[in-house]
Amino acid sequence: MTTITVPSTINPLSPNGFMLSVNKLPDLAYFCQQANLPAINLGVADFNTPLSVQPIPGEMLTYDQLDIQFLVDANMANYKGIHDWLVGLGFPERWEQYSNFTSYDTLARTELSKNFSDASLSILSATNTVVQTVEFKDLFPISLESLVFQSTNTDVTYLTGRVVFRYGYYKFL
Repeated sequence: MTTITVPSTINPLSPNGFMLSVNKLPDLAYFCQQANLPAINLGVADFNTPLSVQPIPGEMLTYDQLDIQFLVDANMANYKGIHDWLVGLGFPERWEQYSNFTSYDTLARTELSKNFSDASLSILSATNTVVQTVEFKDLFPISLESLVFQSTNTDVTYLTGRVVFRYGYYKFL
């Protein structure tokens, strides 16, 4: 006979309670509307036997992208912060754009680490207490969606931005 064990908590997790904090983007935290906990995948290797091919666990993890949707603040500080980070990494006009970007990061231990930031996603309970924290290591933006301004709206619809990040890995604290 199978015994059923009751888990320590039977309350489901609400998708409404979270806080996102990106060290390089302090203006983003308050305006974050949506964040995902990205998928993690383990590669698979095939082991050939005389009768069949058997899958065995691989040794490389791959992490999906971190997608963030946020309200753009009235001064566009959060949008501009992401934009400036992307421009600093891609320096479309001249090399000084990169060197100016990295010179602002006085806390980075190495020159390369100035390209990255750490971030944390705090998952909250129904009483708004942190039940889990996920830390993202070596995060950097790879895309920032466009903003559409429209004078024909009859109601005020506030602008939302969307940014996609890549990172080295994440872990639960």
